[in-house]
Amino acid sequence: MSKEEQEDIGFFESTRKYFLSTLKDPSIIKSTVDLVAPIKVERALDIGCGVGHALFPLAVSKKAFGAAVDTSEAGLRIGRDFYKTHLSDARVAFIRARAESLPFATNSFDVINCSLALPYMDNARVFSEVARLLRPGGLFFLRIHHARYYLQQMREGVKTRDVIPMFHGSRVLVAGTIYHLIRRQPLMWPMNESYQTRWLLSRELAKHNLVIDREHTVTNPRTPAFVIHKKTEN
Repeated sequence: MSKEEQEDIGFFESTRKYFLSTLKDPSIIKSTVDLVAPIKVERALDIGCGVGHALFPLAVSKKAFGAAVDTSEAGLRIGRDFYKTHLSDARVAFIRARAESLPFATNSFDVINCSLALPYMDNARVFSEVARLLRPGGLFFLRIHHARYYLQQMREGVKTRDVIPMFHGSRVLVAGTIYHLIRRQPLMWPMNESYQTRWLLSRELAKHNLVIDREHTVTNPRTPAFVIHKKTEN
């Protein structure tokens, strides 16, 4: 097993523990449950799902169907095992697929979630897919890595004299700045990860009939989260 695979499994195991804590203490996810309470949810999608913990407040708690999509087989496996063990009655499906090309029908979801996965994706294609899959009036929950996230990463690297986070943070900041300036996302290594801002999101989402309503109640400056809706047809 490679070092990268080991790191992935460690991350997914920590996410699994967090997921279990939300089942024991539902107040942790109450704000998200409240956001979807006013709308009818029959189908929800989690893009870059990890172990599928976002599907619990968005779909499972409403007895809706949830689809969880990721490219990591380790995350999907841990997610399937978690639901089988702790939420065996939940209607969920874990699918290995890329966010840029998803195997679902148009207007097939009431709610879509994407949390901290966008920096590693082709943003334009992902927004196009979200707009295709989300029904008019549906909600899109999006959490991003802001430039502040990578600046903090660089500061920590300087403190610990670790060149890896310094290099990583600097290359993402360069890629993200190019993205903001030329309106095109660099996608080749070492520029294949970009930060986002609300300003950039508003511009790019508008191309796909998606509008930012407000920030999520659970947000912070380094990883802001947004509640977005798809405009209804005129």
